[in-house]
Parts: sequence; structure tokens; C-alpha cells
Amino acid sequence: MSPQWILVLETSVIDASLVLASDGEINARANFTSERSQEVDLFAPLQDILASLPSGERLSTIVIGTGPGSYNGARVGIAAAQAIAQTHNCSVAGLCSFEGVTQLRDVPISWAVGDARRGSFFLMKLIEGKTSSAPELLKHSEFLSRLASCDGPIATFENPNRLKLPKGHEVVESVATAETLLDAWLSRSATEQKTIQKIPAEAFYLRPPHITKAKPKS
Repeated sequence: MSPQWILVLETSVIDASLVLASDGEINARANFTSERSQEVDLFAPLQDILASLPSGERLSTIVIGTGPGSYNGARVGIAAAQAIAQTHNCSVAGLCSFEGVTQLRDVPISWAVGDARRGSFFLMKLIEGKTSSAPELLKHSEFLSRLASCDGPIATFENPNRLKLPKGHEVVESVATAETLLDAWLSRSATEQKTIQKIPAEAFYLRPPHITKAKPKS
């Protein structure tokens, strides 16, 4: 039986990462740091990763972290994954990037939170570290109220100071990597994997785009 090659991309965070694995064993890794130019910075490490794929071998699955995080980063990663999948005739599976967060205090994270900008914050429920609902977009006062009733570990991808939390609210700054996202994918059952592969990968989009209206002509 030929090996199952999996390419994993986590590009929705500033410290982006990629791994190539065969039957669960990582064969190659690559990293890059990018805040706003992922569409440029991704392709050199991606080319290096793909060059490590043995001649004649093809990818069986591409796993991509879909955020919530950098929308541009997730979107660029998804576009690259879809292009590569056409060449290799393989599936693209999107996973919430918070599934790639390692356990906090040996317990899977229960909630993911973050600054959604423009005065709003997001809150998302996870069950056993897996996405169970879409992010909720909340004003700060409501965000704090909801956060106070959240049970279990709470993770964020940014400096908790951005969340303007009062004392008593514990939120742990976390990271997602391609390697931990691979572990999350492999922990899924075969049935779950097939279901996810049938769903088009989309970046978490917290709100409609902000469009600045042009000034009326005189």
C-alpha cells in the first residue's frame, strides 16, 4: 500500500508554518513570519516543502487552518491549497485554527476569543478542542458578560491585553501550528475526515467587508 502524503498549511497566524507528512510521520517543515504579505511570503517555503515530496508520489490530502485569525492569510493558504489539489487530484480539508492549539492544563480548550477590531470581539465554543459553532461577534460589554460565564480553558491568538479584560478573567495566549493541526486532523475519525473533505474550505469571516463610501461629487 502506497504511503498517504498530507500537506498541512497554517497561514492564518503571523508565525505561519507548513508540514509534509507521510502516514502521520512528518518528513519536512517550513516556517515564515508575515503580517500582511502572505500572498508573497508563502510561496518560497511552499515550494521547498513540495520539492521534498519524493518523485512520483502525490498528495492524498491538504489540510488548511481557516482561522479565525488573519483573513488574508487564511484566504491565501486556501487558494494555494486548492491550486495544488488540482494538480495532485486530492482533497482540501479546512480546520478551525484553534483545533491546532495544544491542550491547556492538560484539558482541551473550551472557548476561543479574539479582538475582531472596530470595537467588537469574537467568542467561539469548542467541544473537546473541536469547533462546535461559528464565532459570535459581540460588543465589549456583552463580550465580558459572556466571558464571565464560560467554563473551561479559554484561548486567544493575540496578546490578552488587547481584550481589555478585568481581573479574574483568565485567557491564555496560544499558538497554532501546522504540526498541531496535523495532530488534530489525524485525531479525527475516518468518517469525520470524509465529511470535512466534502465541505469547501472557507476562511472564518467575522463580519461583512467595511466599505468606505466615496464623498458625493460637488
